Amino acid sequence: MQKRNHILFGFLICFIFILLLGFLKLEWFYFSVSSLAIMTCVIVFYSLLPDIDHKNSTITWWFFGVGVLGLVFGILEIIMKINFMNPIKILIISTLLLVFTYLAVNLFEHRGVIHSIPVGILSVLPLWFLLHSYAYCILAYVAWHSHLLGDGYLFKVR
Repeated sequence: MQKRNHILFGFLICFIFILLLGFLKLEWFYFSVSSLAIMTCVIVFYSLLPDIDHKNSTITWWFFGVGVLGLVFGILEIIMKINFMNPIKILIISTLLLVFTYLAVNLFEHRGVIHSIPVGILSVLPLWFLLHSYAYCILAYVAWHSHLLGDGYLFKVR
C-alpha cells in the first residue's frame, strides 16, 4: 500500500472502532477541536509508523527531519541561552529519534519484525508517557494494526 492508502485505511478502521465504542456506550473520547486534532495526528502517525524500516518511507523522513530540527533547536537554545524549553531534553529526544530511525532502517528488513503485534504494542508506550490516556494508546494501536491489515499481516507475531 502507498502512504495515502495507509492513512485512509487507518482513518476508516479507527472510525469504525470509534463507532463501535459508541455502540457499546463506552465514552472514551470527548470530541473537541483539540481531541480531534490529537486523534488525527495519532491516526496519521501510527498508520504510517510500521514503515519506519523502509529507507524511502514518509515516516522515516519525518523522523529524520524532526530529529535534525530538534538537534539544531536544542543547540541554538544552549548557545543563545534561551529558556523556552529544556534544551537538554530536546537534544536527548532528538538523538534517540535519529538513532532509532537509523537502527530501524539499517537493522531490520522491510515488513520484518517491525510489522508485528509486539512491536505495535511497544510503539504506543511513548504515547502513554506523552498523553497519559489509554484511549489514545488503543486508538494508536488500532491505527498501527490497520497498517498491518493493509499489508496483509493481520496476525503476525514473530
